[in-house]
Amino acid sequence: MDTKKIYKEYDKQVITYMTNLINRLESQYGQINEEWRVSLDLIAFNYDIIRKCQVDILKNGLEKTDARGRMSKNPSLMICNQAQDHLFKLLNSFGLNLMSKSKMKGIEQDQDDLEELIS
Repeated sequence: MDTKKIYKEYDKQVITYMTNLINRLESQYGQINEEWRVSLDLIAFNYDIIRKCQVDILKNGLEKTDARGRMSKNPSLMICNQAQDHLFKLLNSFGLNLMSKSKMKGIEQDQDDLEELIS
């Protein structure tokens, strides 16, 4: 899978992340199933949103002055939080974070215990 070609519209960090992610999935599962492409594209998209929000927050701060001169939260905070939630859910679906790995190991252990009990 040519990540540089597929994710060419994203910045270098997103491309690097997706390359590493896809390499890990290929080594773990032997191949990338075509039905995973939508989820992988959403991972790249949400990570790109997070990166852009981070740049805005670092540049403009946590609060912005509105048209009437009042201070309000930078809208990038909410957008970033939503993109992070989506990203974590997508990563969980692939078992790619520590929490989902521990749950998967727990499920595997429960299945082993059940098979041992049955026999």
